[in-house]
Amino acid sequence: MVELTLVEQQVALDQPGKLQCGDETLDCTVLQFSRKGAQVRLEGELKEADEVFLLIEGFGQLSCRVMDSDGDYADLRFQGDPETQDSVFQELLAQMGDEEGRRRYLRRSVLWPGTLKSGASQMDCTILNMSLGGAKVALSQERDCAGSVILFGDRFDGLEANVMWQRGRVVGLQFKVEPATVARILGDLLPAIKASA
Repeated sequence: MVELTLVEQQVALDQPGKLQCGDETLDCTVLQFSRKGAQVRLEGELKEADEVFLLIEGFGQLSCRVMDSDGDYADLRFQGDPETQDSVFQELLAQMGDEEGRRRYLRRSVLWPGTLKSGASQMDCTILNMSLGGAKVALSQERDCAGSVILFGDRFDGLEANVMWQRGRVVGLQFKVEPATVARILGDLLPAIKASA
C-alpha cells in the first residue's frame, strides 16, 4: 500500500475541550488542529499515558498520543492512517462551521496535458480530474511537490493552487481563486462543472 503524504494545513481555533487520560478528565482549550493532530492548552497537569482521548463538544472523542508537552501546552497526534486523519480533519472543518470544509464540488474526470509550476521549477503532468475547488494531477516523474503552485493546461491559463496531498506521482490541488472564477475559466470546457456552481 502506498503511503499518503499530506501537506499540513493548520486551522487556528479557540475551542473548549477535554482530555481524558485513563479515568481522569482534564479541561483544555484546543488552539489549533491539522490533519495529524492538535495543539492544546491544558488547565491542569497531564499524566503520562500511552493513549489519551480529546473530547470536543459536538464532535465526539478522538484517540491521540501526546507527542510533546511543554508547561501547559501539549501537541497531540491523532491515531489512524493518513486517510482516516484526513477524514477526521474534514469532519472537524465542517463541524466548526468552515465553509470550505462543508463545500463539496462536482468533479469531472479528464485526461489533459498540463504543467505544474512551483517557484522556478516546472513539472509536466496529466490532469486527471477538475472541479471548482481543485484538481488531481499525475506528475510525469515522481518528485516532491508542496506549497503553492500554478497549474497550466493547454486548454486554460494558469490557476494558482495549494498542494493538499501527494501519493507517489499523484497530487491533490486546492485552487486559491474563488469557485466562480474557476467556473468562468472552465465553464466552456466542462459545462457540467459550471452548472454545479
